[in-house]
Amino acid sequence: MDIRTFNRLPLDEKTNYMWDHGDCLAQRLVEDRYILCIFEMNGFFVEAIYSKQNNRVNAILPVTGMDAWNAYVDRVVRFVLEDN
Repeated sequence: MDIRTFNRLPLDEKTNYMWDHGDCLAQRLVEDRYILCIFEMNGFFVEAIYSKQNNRVNAILPVTGMDAWNAYVDRVVRFVLEDN
């Protein structure tokens, strides 16, 4: 599946596909209410916004530019350094 096809799916189908085929690369907690996680799937990246209050994914957004990565840079670099 490519990013265009993925983006056209309803949220519940995106969520199922992400859990089944994605790898969470990094995550962060926002306002102690949301967990945001970058997933890699088939060569493209998405950011999932998970509500701790509702216990569900509220949105899955494509990561197409560097702005979305900025919040994860420290975590990804730390992960890479610990892995090597």
